[in-house]
Formats: sequence, C-alpha cells, structure tokens
Amino acid sequence: MRQNPVYPLLNTGPNRPMTEKNPNSVEAVKVAVRVLDELALQQRPMGVTELADALGETKPRIHRHLSTLKEMGLIEQERTTDRYHLGWRVFQLGEAAGNQFDLRARAEPYMVRIRDALKETAVLAVPINGTPMVIATVENIYGRILITVKPGNRPLPHCSALGRLTLAFQPKPVIEARLAQSLQPETSLSLTDPARIRQRLDMIRRQFYEVSDGEMMIGVNTIAVPIFRNGDQLAGALAVVGSIQNIPNPPRRVQVEVLQHCAAELSSQLSSEAYADWHLRESASEILSGLAP
Repeated sequence: MRQNPVYPLLNTGPNRPMTEKNPNSVEAVKVAVRVLDELALQQRPMGVTELADALGETKPRIHRHLSTLKEMGLIEQERTTDRYHLGWRVFQLGEAAGNQFDLRARAEPYMVRIRDALKETAVLAVPINGTPMVIATVENIYGRILITVKPGNRPLPHCSALGRLTLAFQPKPVIEARLAQSLQPETSLSLTDPARIRQRLDMIRRQFYEVSDGEMMIGVNTIAVPIFRNGDQLAGALAVVGSIQNIPNPPRRVQVEVLQHCAAELSSQLSSEAYADWHLRESASEILSGLAP
C-alpha cells in the first residue's frame, strides 16, 4: 500500500523550544515564495543560475531554498538536466485552494450561462502578484473545433486580454514595474510598446473590457471583463476565448454585455458596486453603442 509522504516537523523538544525564532525566517519564507512564483510564471524547468539571476539573489541562497522546497515536495528536479519545476504537492495545494475559493464556486453558474449564451469557452482568472492566473474554464460544447485555456495558465500581462485587464486595475508602481521589464512578443501582433500599453490600460479603465486579437495565438481572440470585490478591488476576470471568426475585433456588443452583466452580478455579491459606479461615471451605453450588435 502506498503511504502518504512524511515531511519533517518543527523540532519543539527541549533542545529547541517553540519560542526560538530565526531573525531571518520571514525573509527566507519570502524568497521561497518568490522561487515558487517564478517557476509558476515561467511554466518551464529552470536551473539554479537562471533562478538566481531572475530573482536578484545569490546562487548559494537559491540552492538552499531549492533543496528545502524539494525536500518538502513543493518542487522536483529533473535527473537529466538538474533543472527544477513545480512539484505534485503544489498542484494538490492549488486544487484544495481552488475548491475553497468562493469566487470559483460563485462564478461557475455564470460561466455556464456565458458559454451557453455566446457559444464560446468561458474562462475565470484571478490576479496573482499583478498577473492573471486561470483557475477555471467551461469549455465550448457547441463548436466543431474547441479553443480553451487550461487552469493554471498565466497569460502575459502586456499582450493578452486577461493580462492587460488585470494590470489596468493594479497600483501604479506595479504597472510601471511590469512595463519596465522586457516585453517579449508571442506573435507578430503582440503589443509590446509601453506607451501604447499605457493607453490601452486607460481605455480598459474607461470601458471595463479588453480584447487581444491574435496576440497570444494568431486567429484566436479573447474578451475579458473585470470582477470586483469590496468596492473597487479587483477580484478576478471573466473572459471568452475563441476563433477570430466568431469573436471579432472589435467584439460584438452582445458578447461584451453578457460578460459585463455576469461580472456585475458577481461583483455585487462580493460587496462591490463598481459597475453601478461605472455606469454613473462613464456613458456605458455610448461605449457599447459603438460596437456591432
């Protein structure tokens, strides 16, 4: 019989009382979380040197954290390349967190409604350190060809609808830090100019939706709208993804309206009247009237 792995526990015996604390323990936890974040963001195995350079840390320090994370089952090391990637235990923790996360449970019936109304795959993402992470999808059951996004995917902040929508509602220092990084294109249509991206972020805050036509994959378009909680705090994003043949750029008015209506109801459940405030602040009907039916 396969047994569950046993992980080392904190030594609380007489030689190490509970009150003993390492003054660097908080900083150590921060570095370990940054390592996990970087591995999740890159979505590929990484070596010690590459991780140290990306995080601005020394190789010995990163190696110590990798050894501990590996011992705990949070990362795994490839035998052939010695590179590291996220381990199975992270997936288990993510699944548990996802099941407990009330936005996912609340959003599921709305995602089914969106899928059935628009005949496209519906996607739910949440912001993680200013970057969206897909946590649920309801796949299109109506089309002959399925276009979807896997849970766990992190669309790029600068050249995806979910990414720019998430970035638009972040504090200004977070936005500038992201735009100061190297903005690599995914396709020939990817938006990588910081000045143009800032203009798009302003537009997103005004129109409460974003599109990304062919920026992550040629021929594929995404429409994303924000979900808020506790006033104007971004809680997540609803989106549809599909062929440019079915999701044009600019999108159809009905596509944006269905998404925004569902997002507004979810936001209201999460103690946010951001959509009601938006209707008062902006001429929503004028914004949407510019779209084809």
